Amino acid sequence: MTNEIMNRNNLMRDFFNGDNWMNSFPSLFEDSALEGSNLKTDIKETDKGYEVHIDMPAFDKKNIDINYQDNILTVSGRRDSFNDHNDKNGDMIMSERSSGRFMRQYHLPAADVENIKANYDNGVLKVNLPKLEKKTSSEHHIDID
Repeated sequence: MTNEIMNRNNLMRDFFNGDNWMNSFPSLFEDSALEGSNLKTDIKETDKGYEVHIDMPAFDKKNIDINYQDNILTVSGRRDSFNDHNDKNGDMIMSERSSGRFMRQYHLPAADVENIKANYDNGVLKVNLPKLEKKTSSEHHIDID
């Protein structure tokens, strides 16, 4: 009974808390699967390329897959680290941690695929995509003497 009351109170508090309480609607209807939109991302453009930083706390890097094809960077994977969600004894009061699968895509202009680098440290995935060097045209006009 306490768990049901706590859950209802937390839902109501979370629903009206914050500047934009409309953001609470999705959390009322979703299951525990991760959504790509929950992976907070920063993308920075430099003269030499693009730096993508994605917050991914509690992920094992072996469960993260990164792919770049047709100017689309795709980050996908799963997080299974929270297997204590089963409340066999009925003593769980609140659970906000989630596990599940995710996928998120980012459209980034043509990158040098041979030199893309990724690193995962302290819960942040960093992907560096160097820009392709501008190719000069292979066409050359030849004058007739």
